[in-house]
Amino acid sequence: MALPQFRLPPAADLDEHAAPRLAGQHDAYVESPVHGLQAGLAVFEAVAAAPNEHRYPGWFRLGFPLVASSALWALIFAAVRMVI
Repeated sequence: MALPQFRLPPAADLDEHAAPRLAGQHDAYVESPVHGLQAGLAVFEAVAAAPNEHRYPGWFRLGFPLVASSALWALIFAAVRMVI
């Protein structure tokens, strides 16, 4: 199925209010979705820039997932052995 084709009017047909322009000094601030996303991501930049005083040591951050995963797999295998 062919999609309808749309054509924009030539630039001369656009009125002066529809043309893009730079914001002026006295223009009102408009909150856009992009501004909201940037504000949400700014929280992560502040956390990344903060010193790492609240992080766990590297041996714990690497060892805990490995030990926890091994323990869970052992429980899964034990449960399967009891069922079979």
